[in-house]
Amino acid sequence: MKVAGHLGGRLKLEQVGRRIIAVSTADLKKDELKRLVLLETGLWHPPFEDRLKTIPRRLKIICDRLSSVYPGVRIPIAPHDFEKIFISILLSKRVNYDIVRRWCREIWRTFSNGFEEILSRERELEEVSRSYQLSMLIESIRDLLRLQEEPSRIHPRILKLFGRPGRDLPRYILSLPPDLARLVLLSVKGVGPKTADSILLTTSTSSESIPCDVHLIKFVDRMGILKGLKGPDKSFCRRFLCKPEYAERWGIPVCPRAVGDECIRCELLKYFGGLGGWFQTLIYLHGRDFCRSIKPRCWECPLRDLCPSSRT
Repeated sequence: MKVAGHLGGRLKLEQVGRRIIAVSTADLKKDELKRLVLLETGLWHPPFEDRLKTIPRRLKIICDRLSSVYPGVRIPIAPHDFEKIFISILLSKRVNYDIVRRWCREIWRTFSNGFEEILSRERELEEVSRSYQLSMLIESIRDLLRLQEEPSRIHPRILKLFGRPGRDLPRYILSLPPDLARLVLLSVKGVGPKTADSILLTTSTSSESIPCDVHLIKFVDRMGILKGLKGPDKSFCRRFLCKPEYAERWGIPVCPRAVGDECIRCELLKYFGGLGGWFQTLIYLHGRDFCRSIKPRCWECPLRDLCPSSRT
């Protein structure tokens, strides 16, 4: 049962075998309900496994193994719930998932009208928790909405090509090409490269968005896929684009770290392209179950015969 956001409390999804049964009490036409179900189940995209032949052989072997351990993994998206996803991702920094879920349920129940209501009643937010994540959330929301009055913080090429944002800031951001939407998000206080990619991966059809979290960085190092590279740096990401073809298309310089083959995100984009977000999702699941930072379960890992680190 969807608990919040668009159709919150009015949409139930059930998987029976390979079928999805959707039940909604909302007054929706069947085509509109089907469109929403495809987005929120990840079925909007064909099976990612069908495109593995486009990547290098060793990476294909690794992805084949991962997709057999975690079959049917898809990327659900909810562009109609941008504010709620923004809140949940901003709160997820360095905190347990169950705590984030509790915070979110309380915030969504108390502040049903989103960003503006949170800012107008921010003292009440302290009743949810006094953790620094909620304090930073308020600062990030305020800074995001400030883009409407201070559009000069947005890259000048974006303003020239797509104009200034209007009152509906989420609609403006999601109307941009994903690589430019990422630049806008990165102009917001408290939003770094991983956060921006996480937001875009779950609110847009940009399956190239690769949140470079600790699970991913640790996995590619242990597996020997990439060694000695740096994670994305906001000071670069907010000014440059990763891919030369995007840089040429939009008239924004390509990142020096991409040119120098120094950045994990840029290198993974070269290998995976539109499979990048799916690959990261598989790695997140694998990191949770086996490839942990502390006490990894190498002896029972289904990838141990492919992993050079399992012997050390």
